Amino acid sequence: MHLPRPALLFAALCALTLAPSLGHAQSSSTRERERERDRERARERERERDRDRDTHSIRAVRISVERRDRMPDREITMSVGALRSQDDGVHLPMAALRTDWRLRRWLRSEVGVSYAIGSIDRLENGTVPTDSRTLQLATGTVGLRAEVPWQVVKPYVGVAAGLVFRNEEGGDEYVRTTMAFPAGVRIVLSDRVSLRGEARFRFDQRRSGSEGVRVEQTGGLSVTF
Repeated sequence: MHLPRPALLFAALCALTLAPSLGHAQSSSTRERERERDRERARERERERDRDRDTHSIRAVRISVERRDRMPDREITMSVGALRSQDDGVHLPMAALRTDWRLRRWLRSEVGVSYAIGSIDRLENGTVPTDSRTLQLATGTVGLRAEVPWQVVKPYVGVAAGLVFRNEEGGDEYVRTTMAFPAGVRIVLSDRVSLRGEARFRFDQRRSGSEGVRVEQTGGLSVTF
């Protein structure tokens, strides 16, 4: 079927008129798809950065915890108080200096010395006091402490062993072994400072070989370094 020439001219004119609009629509659709792909790539890069930041944060926290648990912090404590000696029936003023290292989150090693000095009565016939004399007691011990790893208040118990030196005015002096069982609490004031109260039950060997019971009751200040 042959179209008349005017009809062909009209069809060609319509095609020329609509072609720019169709091309523009196709170009707009292509640009929109490209922009959507760019936005999707940007969102994916942002998600990757978020994942990297989360991974880095988790790794940093894990390393910090592992380093804290692996590397022991050191603490030095200066305490003062009284030593109750059941053998001598007196309370002697005393001081103690102890240093400890954290081995685990809940376990610490300890090295310490203590010194007590005071007067005791000299007894005549074992019962009648005649005059007073100076008594000195010093210890050096090493031990372990198990501590509840709470945030602020940290109760603990432990065991220690070492040597005790006894010097009594007008009497003999000697060195024997001692066992000690501390129980106390640390109250954390800051990352570096804490208060410490303790009762330490000591079993000091006498010259004869038997054991004398003594109790240290002290309070002091601890500094981490």
